[in-house]
Parts: sequence; C-alpha cells; structure tokens
Amino acid sequence: MRKLNIFFDVDYTLVMWDGSLRNHTRHVFERIRELGHDIYIWSGVGIRRWDMKRHDLDEFVAGYFVKPLWDYKQRLPDFKVDVMPDFVIDDHKGVVDDFGGYHISDIADADDEELLEVLRLIELAGQQAGRYASSPSSASTVTLAIIRAISSVMTNGSRAIS
Repeated sequence: MRKLNIFFDVDYTLVMWDGSLRNHTRHVFERIRELGHDIYIWSGVGIRRWDMKRHDLDEFVAGYFVKPLWDYKQRLPDFKVDVMPDFVIDDHKGVVDDFGGYHISDIADADDEELLEVLRLIELAGQQAGRYASSPSSASTVTLAIIRAISSVMTNGSRAIS
C-alpha cells in the first residue's frame, strides 16, 4: 500500500459549529495512521494546532498548513504547502473538486457516520494506489482515478468524491 497524504479541513468538517468534534474522528485518525498514511490539517483561517490539541488529536497530525481559498493547487507554494494532498476531506466542494477526496456535509447529526465512509474510501484508495502505481507521480494519478471510480458507483446518498 502506498502512503497517502490525507488533508482534513477543520471548521464544519472535523469541528462543528458548537466546538464539538465530529463523530468517529479519533477512531478514523487512529486507523489512518495505522494504515501508514499521513494526516495533515489545513484551514483557510490559519494554523489550527490548538483545535487538534484541545480535542487530543495532535499526536496523529504530521503537519499543519493554511489552506488557499481559491486557485487551490496553484497557490500551494504561496502558502508554503510542501506536501501534495492525495485525498482531501472538506465541506467546500471546490477544494475536493481540485484535489479529489470527499465532500463532507457541513452539518453532523447525532448519528453522523460520514467519517467512517471517508475511512472506507481511504482504505480502498490506498490499497489500489499501492497495487497499480510504481512512482509517486503515477501513484497520485492512479489514486485520483480510483477515488473517482469509487464515487461513481456509490449509491447510498453520501456526498462523495469528485
């Protein structure tokens, strides 16, 4: 399996409007790290290490970045993002459209399980990328293709990958 760079947004993705953490976040972070992937936190409002420390998640995070708010890929160097996202989880569809990943709802009910679906897709993408890619650049291309293929067959109504 190839290591993936997984980028999570903070507001309304991991941390909800009332400051609470989205369901299953700790479990999903633990599992992503067990699988050997790296977790990065980024936000359009600044470095969010404090939020991850407050929710006791900092130990899982490989790095923190400020997220560009437009021209996402083109502006990565402007924001000193030196890691290319392989899979992005964000409540803003444009970010997911640019990188691939999961467009998560900005509202989480008490029984919300979207992060479990995210984990399932990351597991599939990591397995497939490792199987079919021999170099980092081709692995990213294969990962994105697999993510898009997975999303095209999803029929359970989740707000999936672009």
